[in-house]
Amino acid sequence: MNLQPGVGYTFTGNGASATLIIDESWPTFYENTFPFKVTANKVGTDWVVSVKPGTINNIEPTISGTLLSNIPPPTLNIGFSATYVLEYIYLEMPVGGSGSPPPFPDSPIITNYSTFQYNTDSTAYLLLAAVDKASGQVSQYVSGSQWGERYKCGTDDAAYYFGLV
Repeated sequence: MNLQPGVGYTFTGNGASATLIIDESWPTFYENTFPFKVTANKVGTDWVVSVKPGTINNIEPTISGTLLSNIPPPTLNIGFSATYVLEYIYLEMPVGGSGSPPPFPDSPIITNYSTFQYNTDSTAYLLLAAVDKASGQVSQYVSGSQWGERYKCGTDDAAYYFGLV
């Protein structure tokens, strides 16, 4: 076997000894990378939000009809503010229109709102992050793919429960 230097590491060998030097440790390389991680980048005067691919009940959500894993990845333009104003980034999960029980979630999407959203019988909202439209600072609330359950009994409002996968 003949090892040679490569991208991210160096290798030296001398007789019966060998040295392998890894330039960047594995945990550092993947630090802060997880499903549904929200990042904000300035494009012109506006903040544009990207979301790392993740799943809800093994379904990959879309942004404006495009899967999160597409290349190039879809983005949300949340605009800009001269003062501190939050924009909320949600995983929005509609309930299917037919079936007993109806499918949940049915065509989940990543979207943004300027106000806090509340669950209804027909739609669940999971707050992924809030972004300050003045600085682009992201406050992350979800750190991985999710499994969700919807419970609906009689005329009571549906209850939604989520957990990290």
